[in-house]
Amino acid sequence: MADLNVTPGRADDGRAAGGGDPALGDLFRQLATDSATLVRQEMTLAKAELKSNVKSVARDAAMVAVGGILALVGAIVLIAFLVVAVGDALDNYWLGALIVGVLFLLAGGILAMSSLKKLKHEEVAPTRTLETLKEDKQWLQSEIKQARRDLA
Repeated sequence: MADLNVTPGRADDGRAAGGGDPALGDLFRQLATDSATLVRQEMTLAKAELKSNVKSVARDAAMVAVGGILALVGAIVLIAFLVVAVGDALDNYWLGALIVGVLFLLAGGILAMSSLKKLKHEEVAPTRTLETLKEDKQWLQSEIKQARRDLA
């Protein structure tokens, strides 16, 4: 990042007006500015990644709830089937209740199981941000080493 403020007696790039290397203070100021900018950008990335992960988890949790409701409806229909079957064992309308109950139960169970599987594999931690933070740490360490070499 270029420093827009020009200090009298200094060139635009922070070097002494005589054409030498940048002053040590300018190097550390630039390092501090770049580091602060990098940290702000990493925090923005972490927020965006967490927001995306939370939305995905919420969507999958809602699908688990819908699957549970469908399974509950299936269980109610199966209970109605049992009542009808016991009350009227020889009529055919109980067969319809059995088929509908089994279908609801299967649909709800399949939906709940698939959503739970997705939910188990969903990662909430901002892994990309953690990786870039490690890279940033290595970059900052190399910049500090370079500044120390320049001092020597």
